[in-house]
Amino acid sequence: MHCEPIHRVLMHSVALSGLTLVLLAGAAWSQQLPPTFPVVHDDIARVVSPPVQVPAEPGIHSPLLAAAGLGVLGWGAGALAGHLVQGDCFEEFCDFEGIFYGGAAGGGLGLALGAHLGNRRRGNFLLDVAASGAIWGAGYGLIRSFASRDDGVGVALTAILLPPTQLLTTVLVERASGRARAGRSP
Repeated sequence: MHCEPIHRVLMHSVALSGLTLVLLAGAAWSQQLPPTFPVVHDDIARVVSPPVQVPAEPGIHSPLLAAAGLGVLGWGAGALAGHLVQGDCFEEFCDFEGIFYGGAAGGGLGLALGAHLGNRRRGNFLLDVAASGAIWGAGYGLIRSFASRDDGVGVALTAILLPPTQLLTTVLVERASGRARAGRSP
């Protein structure tokens, strides 16, 4: 049984965690509104302007398709990264472990990014990431629960229903947070 030195595994984990934090920090920074400019002269006559026309919210098909496409792309990139980080491993299923966790992380981020971009960046990206991760975490907990009781049907059913549930929940959270930001009702 060949195992990598602990410091190498630790460095890979730190590198991936750092990259994830940088990506999330950049996404959070891009969510900020530009600063408003203070009024210098208060005695200037005010011109009444017509109400600002806000573009219509895109249909649900746009965020759904973008989230599905980037979710699959993110899953592939995450699975590849997870496999590469796993390194040389000679245990029975250890290659699949890196692929599984890497794919889950990349797929969840891809879903959130796709829903956010498909909705024209109207909602809150960090809330989308949190929703996607929460659904995946709940699904993972269900799969582990079914697997510990040797319930193959429960594992298969959860594995089949988890991706569409995660996709739909992430898109609905993005649309709801976009409506709340724009002051629209559902």
